[in-house]
Amino acid sequence: MRSSTGVTILATFLAYSCTSLCSGFTTSCPSHINSITPTTKKSHMIRWSKEDGDDSKGEEQQQPINNLDIFGQPKDKERRKFEDEGDIRGPDRIKSCIPYMLPLIDGDSFGRFIYERVPPLATLDYVLMRPFVEAFHAVPFLSILLFMVFAIGPQLLRDSLSREVRFNAQQAIFIDLALLFPILIGEAIEGETVPRQLLEPSTNFVWIGYMSLVLYSVASCLRGKKPDQIPFISSAAEMSTGPF
Repeated sequence: MRSSTGVTILATFLAYSCTSLCSGFTTSCPSHINSITPTTKKSHMIRWSKEDGDDSKGEEQQQPINNLDIFGQPKDKERRKFEDEGDIRGPDRIKSCIPYMLPLIDGDSFGRFIYERVPPLATLDYVLMRPFVEAFHAVPFLSILLFMVFAIGPQLLRDSLSREVRFNAQQAIFIDLALLFPILIGEAIEGETVPRQLLEPSTNFVWIGYMSLVLYSVASCLRGKKPDQIPFISSAAEMSTGPF
């Protein structure tokens, strides 16, 4: 009887202990979770906000920190110098157009058939070009003198003239040299009977060709752009002008 009473007391004690332990665990777990979870969330929020702040700063500061070389000069100085080489600035725009008077004067005679068929062009030529053409042919050797001035003068005045002006002088010389062949052919057949059906289109072709080159070059110079897109002629002018 005593033993059964002891077993009953022991079972009751174990049951009470288990009940107390379970109730203590259930009461302590929520408080532990509640005490840790806000801190964890807060730490994550702080870390995320720092990362977002770093990303925003990185987006705002995308410019190079140091773009200088070891000598303290901009690293892209040579590239910008090369890009600016093709720009014609200030008074150089007018100076670059002057040499193109030489091919305009030498090739004016090739437009006689066009001037006959288009009277407004004939009037414009008479007002703008005729005085220069007559003065050009009135003075002996003026054509050779003017050719030498535009060919050699810019090279002798290298220090006082920009590279763009010297380039356009050389390009005008090469356009004038291209007119030399049709001029020689015209002088060779002078006095011969050539059908107009053959002479007129050939003469008009030469006038339209050289006039297109001159107008393109002059318009580009007035806009401040280097007229270096003429096949063969522009590359030859670049070589004769030199790198500086």
